[in-house]
Amino acid sequence: MKETQTQIPGYRAAAGVAFSTDGSELVARVSGEIDHHAARRLRETIDTEVFRQLPSTLTLDLSGVGFMDSAGLGLILGRLNLMTGRKGVLRLTGLNPPVRRILSLAGVERLPGLLLPEPEPAPPAGVR
Repeated sequence: MKETQTQIPGYRAAAGVAFSTDGSELVARVSGEIDHHAARRLRETIDTEVFRQLPSTLTLDLSGVGFMDSAGLGLILGRLNLMTGRKGVLRLTGLNPPVRRILSLAGVERLPGLLLPEPEPAPPAGVR
């Protein structure tokens, strides 16, 4: 897999994105905090790479994201529109509990063309 990395300077902790590809799938590993300023730059960087690589699947690995607000949700939904418009799919991985909650509240699990990881099972009663 080929890898490239871009740091996105922003108001909060700098967001960054590292790319890897196997030809049909482009993986964008996003890190840092996604607020309004970072989301705009991430969108531009990810879209440029999508148009360069033309993948059938775009995977956004959000395991390195410490904070995401509604701008992060907009980033995800915009990439979903980009990929479904190209007859592709968007896969999300590495969803920490706060990010998963934002996505759940927005109801994104019902959107066609979006692949989400299975929810983590709740720990057994009495186990912390």
